[in-house]
Amino acid sequence: MTVPDTDALARARAASLLQLVMRLGRLADEEAVRRVAGASEGGIRLRTAHTRLFPHVALEGGTRPTELARRLGVSKQAIGPLVEELVAMGVFERIPDPDDRRALRICWSARGRAAMLDGLAVLGGLEQELAAVLGGEAISALKSLLTRAVAVAERWRPSASEEP
Repeated sequence: MTVPDTDALARARAASLLQLVMRLGRLADEEAVRRVAGASEGGIRLRTAHTRLFPHVALEGGTRPTELARRLGVSKQAIGPLVEELVAMGVFERIPDPDDRRALRICWSARGRAAMLDGLAVLGGLEQELAAVLGGEAISALKSLLTRAVAVAERWRPSASEEP
């Protein structure tokens, strides 16, 4: 097997649409967390590691930690400390699983829902900044295409029907 050199890897990465989408997502996440932290007065101090969990926690009924770990591709033990921190901050709550009283689900608390709304407003501000540079029509077209791309990508998941 031939080991690709750094230039070949850089070219392949630059040619990948999904690498670009992931990079944009990471940069937006980092900036949103920075802005929320700057605006927070004694409030929730999130890290990007925390925000990685957010899209995977159902808005209603919660999500089992084992399912959350599966969606993230990590062990339950890997997400445990993050969940503990978010529970301690009042972002998440633990509720009994209605399907198995021995199990718990992670769900959004009232404080977490309010913080999510604030975070989405920050993301909206970042979108406006992008629109100021790229143009509103381009952002609308990008959103439409990404929405369609996500619908296609949802089919890649073995249990897409369980996603929040």
